[in-house]
Amino acid sequence: MQKMQSSFKITLLLYLLVLILPFSFYFTYTSFQTMQNDTKVVRLVSQISGAIENLAIRPSEQESTQMITEVNKKLQHISEWVMDNDDSELYIGATKLSKDFSDVQSCWNAYIEKLSGEDENTIKPHSLDCYDLTENLAIIIEKMVYLKQNKIINVFYMSLALAMIFALLMIYLVRAYIHQQMKKHAIHDHETKLFNKQYFCAELKTSCARAVRNNAPLSLLSISIDDFGKESKHYSQKMQAYLLKSFGGLITSLIRESDVACRYDDNHFSILLPDTSEENALILEKRVRETLEKHDFGAIPELNFKFATAHLHYKETPEAFMGRIETLLK
Repeated sequence: MQKMQSSFKITLLLYLLVLILPFSFYFTYTSFQTMQNDTKVVRLVSQISGAIENLAIRPSEQESTQMITEVNKKLQHISEWVMDNDDSELYIGATKLSKDFSDVQSCWNAYIEKLSGEDENTIKPHSLDCYDLTENLAIIIEKMVYLKQNKIINVFYMSLALAMIFALLMIYLVRAYIHQQMKKHAIHDHETKLFNKQYFCAELKTSCARAVRNNAPLSLLSISIDDFGKESKHYSQKMQAYLLKSFGGLITSLIRESDVACRYDDNHFSILLPDTSEENALILEKRVRETLEKHDFGAIPELNFKFATAHLHYKETPEAFMGRIETLLK
């Protein structure tokens, strides 16, 4: 049940990551669209300033009509942007964005009326007023757009950073889950290359049942190493890793292929001996003892081993059999 819950959580997080991606793409798309539209508005306001200057020098009637039409279109486009951003906290003017735009539009409408009847000397002062108002609006909008784009970019980078952190977290969780499952379903201890406790316990039950069914002998040899493991006072973790590797290699070289040697605990090792009488098991114990005691592990102080050998009583359970040999080992 716990395994299913862990798998469900990992799958749920993966689905969540997949769902977040379209929203991230949509946010990026709309952000760039907004920036593109804002940049266009800044360009349009600057173009209106230039058009006002050009109209002041009294171009031909056809050119004037064309300029006025273009400016009106540009003002219409800008008015929509102004309505959308009128209450923006990024406004840096003295009154309100809509008021600044209204001043420009009013000046422009009056300017168009004067273009048809008044002379150049009268039009120029009015064109300068409109030009100043338009330039002021252009500066305000440009600053607003700059601040707005900076804000969008900051949010984008923050979202990107959070997405990367989330993706890395997902990779870590998936890797941790896979490692946990591999470790859970592994049958070997990675330090000694012997079988692990989980595999040994399963094999012990099978071997006990087979021995009782076939009336065959079954023995168990256990070995412990004093002052060894996580709470060791004399051997570092690096030294212990080397000792375990050497110990595992020696044990493997001394047993048969049918025997099952495992690391039962940090400092406790067991060898399951199918079809082996207690007498033969004691012979193996002697051979293992002599080999381990003669071997130079290079450890200071030297390793101290304890041994215990037991034969299965057909009426006892695998747990009782293991418990009996653990008592003998103490």
